[in-house]
Amino acid sequence: MDKSVKIILFVIVAIVFINFIMTIFNNSNMRGIRDDLQQAKRSTDSALNELKYSQSKLDSIRSDMLAFQDSVSHIQQRVESNDTKKRTEEARISSRINDLQAKAKNIRSNLSTDSLPGIDVIAVK
Repeated sequence: MDKSVKIILFVIVAIVFINFIMTIFNNSNMRGIRDDLQQAKRSTDSALNELKYSQSKLDSIRSDMLAFQDSVSHIQQRVESNDTKKRTEEARISSRINDLQAKAKNIRSNLSTDSLPGIDVIAVK
């Protein structure tokens, strides 16, 4: 029995020693895993902050584009209004020129050619 007790004690000591070594290696592995997880958390936090910053930049750009679109729309409306006024004014001036040319022809035909020198007529385009 003495021999069997020694063997059992030896097996128990071996199991305790293996358990002690496994605990040491597991703790160091756990620390490494914990460090990796903390580094991953810092990386994801940094990425999240970058995404939030990018989102705010995009929102700012979007609002600037909407303001620019409104400005372009107002400019287009003013250009259309000015173009309409210009065309109306040109039509009025063209009509007035045609009236004046018709009156000049009428007056010229009523004048005798002996009394006045010739009048050069300039065609307006």
